[in-house]
Amino acid sequence: MSSRTSYALAVGLLLLAAVLRMWTLSALPPGLHDEEITDIRVAETVRQGIIEVFYDLGDGEGREGLYHILLAAITSFTGRGLLGYQIVSVWVSLLTLALLYALAARLFGPLAGVAALALLVVNLWTTLLGRSIGREILLPLLATGILLTLARVFGMFRHGRPRPPATTPFAALGLLLGLGFYVHPVHFLLVLASMAFIVYMVRARRRVSRRALGYLGFGLLVMIIFATPYLISSLRLPQLSGAGRLLGDYTIPQNPPLRAIGESLGGLFFSGDSDPAHNLPNRPLFDLVSGALLLVGLLAALRNGRQPRYFLPVIFTLVLSPAAILSLNTPDFQAMTGLLPLLALFFGLGVSTLYHSLPAASRRLMAAGLLALLAFNLFWVGRDLFQFWPNLEAVQTVYHSRIGQLARYLDTTADDLPTLICDTPAPASGRGLGSTDLLLLMMNRKQAPLRYADCGTGLVLMDGGARQQIVFADAQMLHGMHPYLRRWIERGILLDQPGLPASAVVEINVERELADTIGRFITTAPVGYAPEAPGASGAATAPIRFGGNITFLGYEREPTEMYVPGGILTFITYWRADGPIPPNLRLFTHVLSDPASIAAQTDTISVNVGSLRNRDVLIQVTFVPLPASIPGGIYNISIGAYDATNNVRMGVLDDEQQRGTRLFVGQISVARR
Repeated sequence: MSSRTSYALAVGLLLLAAVLRMWTLSALPPGLHDEEITDIRVAETVRQGIIEVFYDLGDGEGREGLYHILLAAITSFTGRGLLGYQIVSVWVSLLTLALLYALAARLFGPLAGVAALALLVVNLWTTLLGRSIGREILLPLLATGILLTLARVFGMFRHGRPRPPATTPFAALGLLLGLGFYVHPVHFLLVLASMAFIVYMVRARRRVSRRALGYLGFGLLVMIIFATPYLISSLRLPQLSGAGRLLGDYTIPQNPPLRAIGESLGGLFFSGDSDPAHNLPNRPLFDLVSGALLLVGLLAALRNGRQPRYFLPVIFTLVLSPAAILSLNTPDFQAMTGLLPLLALFFGLGVSTLYHSLPAASRRLMAAGLLALLAFNLFWVGRDLFQFWPNLEAVQTVYHSRIGQLARYLDTTADDLPTLICDTPAPASGRGLGSTDLLLLMMNRKQAPLRYADCGTGLVLMDGGARQQIVFADAQMLHGMHPYLRRWIERGILLDQPGLPASAVVEINVERELADTIGRFITTAPVGYAPEAPGASGAATAPIRFGGNITFLGYEREPTEMYVPGGILTFITYWRADGPIPPNLRLFTHVLSDPASIAAQTDTISVNVGSLRNRDVLIQVTFVPLPASIPGGIYNISIGAYDATNNVRMGVLDDEQQRGTRLFVGQISVARR
C-alpha cells in the first residue's frame, strides 16, 4: 500500500470516527453517570480558581487535576453544558486516532497504520470513551504520544534516513512524562515502561550517541521539573497520591490473580465488561477475527523483539498489563484504556504481517476480507451503540437518563415558555447532587429563566397564572404533591411526546382560575391588622403589600376549625412577587393563645425566591404542629414574612404607611379529649 493511499484511507476513517463520536452527541450517552459528575464538579472547582495537584473527593479518594484544568479552560469557550463537556472528549479521541495512525505507519508501514486506526474507529468502548466525560480519555493520547516520541527520539521509524538528535523531541518526551503524573495513576506504569525501554536502548543495544545521551538527560530533567510539585504533594498527602490508588481496589481474596488474568483475557474476545457505563454488558472488546489478527501481531512482535520498533510495544504492554488485569471487577474495560493503542498496534502489525506473507494473488482476497471485517464491525458498533445500549434499563439508571432527557427538552423550550422546576426533596443522587442540580449540570442553556419550587408544599404560577410548563425531575414528584396543589396541576395537560419521559412535564394556563380564586378571598378569607399596628386593629382588604416587594393575596384553610392537641394545622397562603425579593425570605405562621403569646409556629418557604419574577404567584402550604400540651380554647392565627439574614420582619403597608409586621387571618378551636 502506498503512502498516498494510506493517507486517503486514514482521512476517510477519521471522518467515520467523527461521525460515530458526534452523531446524536447531545442525546447519547443519555445523561451523566456518577464518575462523569465527579469530573465536572472538579472542573467547576478549578473554574473558581482553586488549583490543586490532588482534589480530595472524600473517604480518602483523590483525583489528579490536569484533565479538569483542561476541561475548565476549553468549556469556557464551548459552554458548560453537557455538549460542551463532551466535545472535549471527541476532540481528544480524534487526535489520539490521528497520532495512532502516524505511530503505527512509521513503525510497521502504511497498511499497519490504516489497520490499527480502523480497529479503534469502529470499537464500541473506544467510541463510548470518546463520547463520555472523564480523565481516562487522556490515557490513550498520553500513551500514544509517549510511544511516538520515543520512536522519534531513538530513530526507530521503519523507513527514512536517521535524523541527527535534536532537543525538541527529547524535551517533548520529558514534558509528556512529567505532565502525565497529573492525569491518572496509570502514568506511573507508563513512566516505568519508558525507563525500561530507555535502559534497553542505552545498555542492551548501545546505539545511542553521546550527543543523544546528553539530550536524553535534558529530557529527563524536564520530566523531573514538571513532576516535582506532584512529588511534594504526594509526600504531603500520601493518602491521595496516585501511587497508592494505582491498584488500591484490588484484593487477592476477592479476585485471585489467575482468575483475574483469565477473566481479563476472556473480556477481550468472549465475555466483555458487564458494567453498563462501559459496555453493552458481556459484549467482548474485539470480535474473534480481530482477536486472531491481534495475536498474530503479538507473535510477530515477540519474534522480532530484538529490533527496537518491535520491542517498544511489547515492553509497554508487559508493564501496563497489571493495571488492566488486577482490577477488583474483571474484565474492566476502563482499566484497559491505557492498553488500547498497544492492542491496536499489534492488530495493525498482524494485518501487515499476514498480508505481506501471502502471495500476490491472495492479497486481493485478504483486502476484501479486511473490508468485510470493517463493515461488520461498523454495523455491529452502530447497532449496539445507537439501538441496544441506550435502551437498556441499567444504562438509563446509571446515566440518570430521565434528567438528561429533560435537560435536552428544556434547552429547546425554556427560553420561550416560562418554566417551573418542581423538585420535592429526595435522597441525592450522583455524588450527592439532587435532581435539580443534575438537571442544571446537564443543560447547555445555563441562563434560561427558570423558577424552582419544592412542589410538595409550594407552587409558582408565573405571570399571574399565564401559560407555563412545570417540570418534574423525579417521576414520583407529581404524585407526592399536596392534594390542594395537585388540583392546580390537574387543570393542565400532561405532555406525552417523543424524547420526554413519563409524568415529566405539565403545561398549564390558569390565569382566569387564579384571578377568580384570589377574588373569592375578599369574601371568604377575612384579614385584620395586628392590635399593635399603628392606626389600631381593623379589617384589611387583600391584596396587602409587605416590604421586600411581596404582596399577600389571601389564604385557604382546612374545612375543619376544631383541632386536638398534637394535631396539625394546614394553612395555605397566596403571595405575589412585585420586584426583587430578599434571597433569605421566610414566611411565618403563628398560632396565638393571645396577641403576644405564640402557642405553635412554623417558618418556611418552598421556593427559590431569587428565581421569582414580577407577577409570579407563590402558593405556600404550611403545616403547623400543635403541641401535645396545648390547652383547649380559641386561638388566633397570624402570618407574615421576615428576612432570615437578620431576622427583621417585613412591614405591612397600607397606602405606603406601615401597619405593623403581621396580619391576623382567622381562628381555630382546640378541644382536649
